[in-house]
Amino acid sequence: MLSRLVPLAARLAAVTATTALAVTVAAHGPVPARWAEVADALTPLAGHFLIGGCAAFLACLFPRRALGLMTAGVTIALLGHAELAISSQQSWHPTAMAAHATAAEPQRSLRVYSLNVWDHHPDLDRLEHAVAAVDADIVVLAETDRSKIAMLERLKSQFPYQVSCSNRAECGMAILSRLPILNGDAGRARYDVPPIAWARVDAARYGLGIVTVVGTHVHRPTRSPALHAKQIASLEAMLRQQSGPMIVAGDFNTSPWSASFQDLMRTTGLVPFARLLPTWPAAPLLAPQFAIDHIFVSPDLAFTRTGLGPATGSDHMPVIAEIGARIGRITAKPAVALKGSPAN
Repeated sequence: MLSRLVPLAARLAAVTATTALAVTVAAHGPVPARWAEVADALTPLAGHFLIGGCAAFLACLFPRRALGLMTAGVTIALLGHAELAISSQQSWHPTAMAAHATAAEPQRSLRVYSLNVWDHHPDLDRLEHAVAAVDADIVVLAETDRSKIAMLERLKSQFPYQVSCSNRAECGMAILSRLPILNGDAGRARYDVPPIAWARVDAARYGLGIVTVVGTHVHRPTRSPALHAKQIASLEAMLRQQSGPMIVAGDFNTSPWSASFQDLMRTTGLVPFARLLPTWPAAPLLAPQFAIDHIFVSPDLAFTRTGLGPATGSDHMPVIAEIGARIGRITAKPAVALKGSPAN
């Protein structure tokens, strides 16, 4: 019985993977917006479908080895994505960072750390220690609900400048900074707009002048593809109105395979910190599979170092980037309120 079922399962898996990949490709073409919205619930799995589909096709060709080939395909897909994340985070452990600092010139780039801290985090002491240990200039946090307010207060000894909407259940965003925040705010205007925190940061010590930092947390396409698309569109509309150096970070719930990810880059001109670094899920088992947390910069900025930070007990991995000026692109901009922000 098993000898018959396994080849049949291989055929079904091959058809499913081919269909899913076709949907992913089609989502990037001239298709109705509704199709692209629905497809983005599947596109974060594109790598898994590609590897699994290849294994399934081989299983169809060699039915006597179908079980072994399919098992190998699933294992490679899961472990391969996890290895991308685990290997990337090694260089950001405190000991590795100390070695990097002694081997290289003193840090001349702005270091940004972004993390969805998880509203169900089981160990806030561990979380607080992890945020403090990364030695960042700017920290962007999502899902900072009321249970995290005391932690944010304690972190003021290290990050004295903060904007937060952690007291509002529908928002839960925070930006923490060692550098002066000239002005900023956090909030959420309505349901089809994602939670937003923003700050004008004085980064003159890094030769960047005044940098606009935006943190956000976009709705999952698996829960509502339409709402995810509306929030991405609202975010794009707000960002298009801005000028000057800008950093946008957070949990976008979209992967580099996704149409919404590509649309965000195309319409805003923002540049992502990496193409594929899985960040979720990181708890209860550290085996991230989906690259949904990102840092973007405007074209006048450049990444000098990127990667994932050490696990914090959250279900997401933190993303970290060191950012400098792209030669000849930085111009001075006045510190004004962010156009299109929830506060205006």
